[in-house]
Amino acid sequence: MARIGMMLGDPAGVGPEVVAKVLSANRNVPVALFADPGVFARAQAIAGVAIEVEPVADSAASAASDALVTLIEVPLAEGEALQPGIASAQAGRHTLASLQAVAAAAAAGHVNGILYGPLNKQAMKLAGHHALDEMHYFQELLNWRETCFELINRGPLWTTRVTSHIPMKEVAGAITVERILEATQIGVRAARAAGIAAPRIRVAALNPHAGEGGAMGLEEIEVLTPAVARMKADGLDVEGPFPADTIFRTALRGDADLIVTMYHDQGQIALKTVAFGENVTVLGGMPVPIVTSSQGTAFDIVGQNKADPSALQHAFDLVVRLAGVGAAWRGEQLSA
Repeated sequence: MARIGMMLGDPAGVGPEVVAKVLSANRNVPVALFADPGVFARAQAIAGVAIEVEPVADSAASAASDALVTLIEVPLAEGEALQPGIASAQAGRHTLASLQAVAAAAAAGHVNGILYGPLNKQAMKLAGHHALDEMHYFQELLNWRETCFELINRGPLWTTRVTSHIPMKEVAGAITVERILEATQIGVRAARAAGIAAPRIRVAALNPHAGEGGAMGLEEIEVLTPAVARMKADGLDVEGPFPADTIFRTALRGDADLIVTMYHDQGQIALKTVAFGENVTVLGGMPVPIVTSSQGTAFDIVGQNKADPSALQHAFDLVVRLAGVGAAWRGEQLSA
């Protein structure tokens, strides 16, 4: 069975609590947990659970262990008391160290998938974090040169986005035929790995009313339609571009498996409005599945046992499924 590498997320947020709750429900999936033992012990006390863990020296020892949950220590800096509910450089340093440790375990083949708890980008920046986001940071840590895209999964529906963390004024210029093909390829690979043999792909337009025949922009004519034609020629079940304000209405009725969105909020607003706690972020194109939930650090409820673990549970279930089909995750071509 696949072994999952987990880290708590920001140690000052609700991540440790929800990780404890998810692990308390785990019955058969081997987990290598990268955490500060004291932080995880407090999280269990807050969550009202007790998890049997086997402390091990490193990820190699974890891979050799028969224990259900092994704990590889990633210590907080000595002499610094963690302040729950506050973004700090100390918490950021621990987050970065945990990400580095779990990535190293994946690079060594000691874990088959990664699940990380909610991060706080402010804390990470206070600690000197320089990467644009965690996807780019994982690429750096894994020395991974392949193109990657952020995917969102909600039950049977997947989305991939052609552009992500860039200013809106740069979006149109960043959308190219090749970029659309790459984003779709990564989305198709993930959907197939999750069990959808022939994903039905629908492409969202960039401009209002899908450009109205060029009256509201030429991207649909000059870029999106040629990209759809290329994908059809490759044998994919793909249609579009469709107006972005209606594409999710039909998809949520079950008429699509994968939606190709053009920019970050185009898909995020729709899915977070429909089911905020059910969305799972997948870093598509990585050598192993890397997954997290839509949950934030929720500093306002830290330590109150109010954090709902369902979002991270969805993420855990998905990374287990994807990690169990490693060959399918790593590399199908853009064809039916």
